[in-house]
Amino acid sequence: MEDDGQPRLLSSLTPVVLADKATFDLAYSTLRQPLSDSCFACTFMWADALRISWAQLHRHLCIFANGTDDLTLLHPPVSLPGATDTEFAAAIADSFEIMDEYNAAGNGRDRSRIEYVSDEMLEKINSCTPFPLGATPLWGDYVYATDRLISLEGGDLKSKRHARSKFLREFPDARTEPMTESHIDACQALLACWAAHGDTTHDGEVNDAHMGTDVLRHKDHVATTTALTYFRELGLTGMVVMVGDQLAGFTLGLALSPMQSMVLIEKTDPAFPGCPQYIFSEFCRTAFPTYPECNIGDDWGIPTLRFTKQSYRPIRLLNKYVLARDALPSAVPLPTPDVPNRIPEPLPPAMTIARQSTPDVRVRLASARDIEAILDVEQDCFADPEDQFSRRQVRALLAKPRATVYLAEDDAGAVAWAVSLIRQHRHWRSGRIYSIGVHSRARGRGIGRRLTERLLEDFRSRNILRVYLEVREDNATAMALYQALGFEPVRRLPAYYGPGADGLSCRVILKPVADPALP
Repeated sequence: MEDDGQPRLLSSLTPVVLADKATFDLAYSTLRQPLSDSCFACTFMWADALRISWAQLHRHLCIFANGTDDLTLLHPPVSLPGATDTEFAAAIADSFEIMDEYNAAGNGRDRSRIEYVSDEMLEKINSCTPFPLGATPLWGDYVYATDRLISLEGGDLKSKRHARSKFLREFPDARTEPMTESHIDACQALLACWAAHGDTTHDGEVNDAHMGTDVLRHKDHVATTTALTYFRELGLTGMVVMVGDQLAGFTLGLALSPMQSMVLIEKTDPAFPGCPQYIFSEFCRTAFPTYPECNIGDDWGIPTLRFTKQSYRPIRLLNKYVLARDALPSAVPLPTPDVPNRIPEPLPPAMTIARQSTPDVRVRLASARDIEAILDVEQDCFADPEDQFSRRQVRALLAKPRATVYLAEDDAGAVAWAVSLIRQHRHWRSGRIYSIGVHSRARGRGIGRRLTERLLEDFRSRNILRVYLEVREDNATAMALYQALGFEPVRRLPAYYGPGADGLSCRVILKPVADPALP
């Protein structure tokens, strides 16, 4: 689109089409350190899933997304050659005007924000922004040394090396081929298999923003379908792994900068263990051996994906931020530490499961006035500040529409607190018991169980019948309590609480509230 120098309104936005590639490539070429989000292929493949549109404002590329019912700027305006800082500031101002026009009729102007802001762009924005913007960290891009991904040498990559070797031993006829149009139908079929397997294996899983991974997986499915359909036009390099006549995996990538390649997509058939390690290594070796670094994007705030990406030992993370005029916790979900369902120390065995009456304890909804009391309970429960919820995180939970926070008190003050979250999936909602903390002076009185039962009743009253929680695998006391309330382990979470501290994801299926009109 051409820019006439006048402020753009919502009606100026147009869909992203293949013919826009030259303009986008020209703008992205001005970035010193592009993120994985800063390329035309990524923008185009996600256009349908995130409802992406764009406008050229003051000689800047401005890309908008509406994948969460809020209109946001997908990343800061990107300068076309010759653009000035004054024009950059004007592009930001006009972008907020466009977002405000849309969001004012929906969730509010406070939902207008700039996402996926790099350190490079953050510095530029801070130097010339037309109004103050607060920055909140997002999940960063993982960057690896290409030669290590190829060799998988070293003790810290031993398990990857062994998985690759085992795959070649078990499937000696495995081979790689450059992706061609003849592979696309098989790739689409494998993609559907991958999505179905993920929905089963990761049932109930959510990311740090409490969005169901099935929602993210569906968007990924849509985006990958687009990338496969137009991989030639997008300038993507593709590779497939064949075992005999069967497709075992496929991957797509591109050169992100003179120093970095990027693996954009990698999908493998779970029937071929070791194929992920093999295809990742071989793709770097055959497609991008001359690029010193490889960027594989962020982890979407998904703990299991984070564990996998960290296990390849990145050499650094490229920081990302979200910017908004008001630092409202509800505007953008703030990543909070995954230390839910915590019972600081075992209770006496006789008190582990028994239902106890606590008439002297009152349970009520917490408010911002209770932050100090909640922090006192946290500090009593956990000596290490890194294990405690911070003031900012507690404030964010209290402001989050999908969070419910309870405080338990006796005559001497606060004795416990608990948090639950509602999570949106593609076709249903689930609940998560996020955290329970009980002060040391009140343990053994059944308060933890009472809070858990209160949270379960809340979910049931809202017809949210699938409820999940995470707990340390070695916490027998907590497991006994949760199993007594109907929870069953559904998935093991390696190193979920840190190195050597595995977790369990547990689920209970609640009975619906009886309809009083029925006999």
